[in-house]
Amino acid sequence: MAHSRNLSVSIAGAALIALGTGPIAQAELFIESESAVVNIDTKEVLFTIDFNRVPDFFSVDEFDRQADSFQYFINIDGKFPVFSETSPFYASLETIIRGEEINVGGDVRIRNVFPIGSEEPNSGGWGNIRGSVPYTLDGTVLKFSAPLQLVGDSDGLFSYALELYEFGAWNGITNENKSTFTSVPEPNFVLGALSCGVLSVGLRLKRKHKSAQTSITD
Repeated sequence: MAHSRNLSVSIAGAALIALGTGPIAQAELFIESESAVVNIDTKEVLFTIDFNRVPDFFSVDEFDRQADSFQYFINIDGKFPVFSETSPFYASLETIIRGEEINVGGDVRIRNVFPIGSEEPNSGGWGNIRGSVPYTLDGTVLKFSAPLQLVGDSDGLFSYALELYEFGAWNGITNENKSTFTSVPEPNFVLGALSCGVLSVGLRLKRKHKSAQTSITD
């Protein structure tokens, strides 16, 4: 299962590479930076990952496992550690965002964590699909947005763990972080601010004109 903590290593593959007869492997995929920024006005969260190299989401092995993939484990309570300290480690999770299914539908699927062991194709053993969202990949930078409701959160305050995998094998690094906030002014607010600014300038000019007239009269 995709959430296994055991790293799988192919001894035969390693031997071939050591002898120089196997294919040249890509550099291991790592996260240079990442963030989850919530726009409280639109109730959406923008996920961004900057990788150390361009990820390969479409090559698969004989078991249909993606060459490169990622998963977000969402804890809507915003607590650390994200994973439960007692078994099962996923007990405190609400949502899983799976970059492990990009090769299937070309999008990022968001699933319920429970029921664990789902037999749904490509689920990786996690729960049913809650929804999916498109993504963009500009060089090494991946971005996708999702409604807070789809993420399973309401106030925008959540913690998450982000992990990377190579052909289903976890690279041993878990990035834990919290969502942050941004706010984009509504169009009406912007127009209102501009109107107030124009009105202020008009009043100032009117006062200056009145003062000038008073000076001439005196």
